[in-house]
Amino acid sequence: MSVEENHREFTRVKVAIHVELRMGGDVVIQGELDNVSLNGLLLRCETMLPEHAPCRIFLHLDGGQGGPTIEAEGLVSRTETHKLAIQFTELIGNDSANHLRNLVLYNSGSHAGRVEEEFEAHVGLYPKS
Repeated sequence: MSVEENHREFTRVKVAIHVELRMGGDVVIQGELDNVSLNGLLLRCETMLPEHAPCRIFLHLDGGQGGPTIEAEGLVSRTETHKLAIQFTELIGNDSANHLRNLVLYNSGSHAGRVEEEFEAHVGLYPKS
């Protein structure tokens, strides 16, 4: 567990999770999560997508064995060598919102209070019950 210290709007935590990106229903990229926040992620992968490309994101919390998954719509916000930064535009379902919140909160260590404040201040990103 590691929290990236910076002055960003959202706390980023390092977590190793398998991620799939899909465009048009097809899996186009599989990779490993580098870090995640309440509004996006950085994915380590070999295949690149263009900036601003829309995609559906699946974070498989159990390694893709059919268990809990965070599902979201997103846009590629920037590219780096073997990395894609994805901004969440919508989390799909309350389970995804709760899983994401818990994932970031659990891995934020001493920054948990800040993560709670971020979540409360940005509830518009999350689906309504």
